[in-house]
Amino acid sequence: MTTTIPQQPTPAGAEPGGALLEARGVIMRFGGLTAVRNVDLTVNKGEIVGLIGPNGAGKTTFFNCLTGLYVPTEGTVSYQGTVLPPKPHLVTKAGVARTFQNIRLFANMTVLENVLVGRHTRTKEGLLSAIVRGPGYHRAEAQSRARAMELLEFTGLADKAEHLARNLPYGEQRKLEIARALASEPGLLLLDEPTAGMNPQETRATEELVFAIRDQGIAVLVIEHDMRFIFNLCDRVAVLVQGEKLVEGSSDVVQNDERVIAAYLGEPFDATSQDDTAARETPGTDQAEGTTSEQENDR
Repeated sequence: MTTTIPQQPTPAGAEPGGALLEARGVIMRFGGLTAVRNVDLTVNKGEIVGLIGPNGAGKTTFFNCLTGLYVPTEGTVSYQGTVLPPKPHLVTKAGVARTFQNIRLFANMTVLENVLVGRHTRTKEGLLSAIVRGPGYHRAEAQSRARAMELLEFTGLADKAEHLARNLPYGEQRKLEIARALASEPGLLLLDEPTAGMNPQETRATEELVFAIRDQGIAVLVIEHDMRFIFNLCDRVAVLVQGEKLVEGSSDVVQNDERVIAAYLGEPFDATSQDDTAARETPGTDQAEGTTSEQENDR
């Protein structure tokens, strides 16, 4: 069960429902391999947007372009109308936070300490202040600890604050990554396969957590292979296939698109085979979920 955290102010320059993130013509090449091909994507304030596609479609590579881990070969990525710098810490400071497909916690630090690490872009105390440890330092430290505990309460981890991160169950480690990302006070949160390896109960709890995050005014962009999770959660879904955006729309539109069905079944799309295509299961069914159950890196 999640609790409410204080409402964040509307990001400067972002009207309710207006665009937060805009990716235009993003291309990412690695030598002779083009992993992302001319992809456009917009995430508006208050939205949950899904990004899906078969293994190897380029989803994580695209995420890395959005968050400064990769510098796109071509194209631009803007947040609140400003082109994001190609440095992950500056992207985080601008208001875009993320989690990773493979959990990246500080295993030998406590749960609370992991969340405090996420506060580094929102504190103004520098090296001299840390050395002198004057009143300003102690005041900032107290504020950061209070905020970190609010986030642990929000994610259901407050009673584990002093536990080492490595001792948490897998599902709670995923929650801790989200809490650490939220500590940077983002306007947009990017989640890379947040339910990978989870059982149905943990997946449902993650779905509720993402809805609660959206209710705090934070937009969400999520990569996931669990089709039921995506289609229950998202306002819009975009589909990447071989690095290109195949289709984008509501859950109903996407899961009934013959091109999407063909891509997930590993078959070329044939517009003349309407009768045969209609008989196949959609990506929301068990057959399609089985096709995408392997949690592999998209690079």
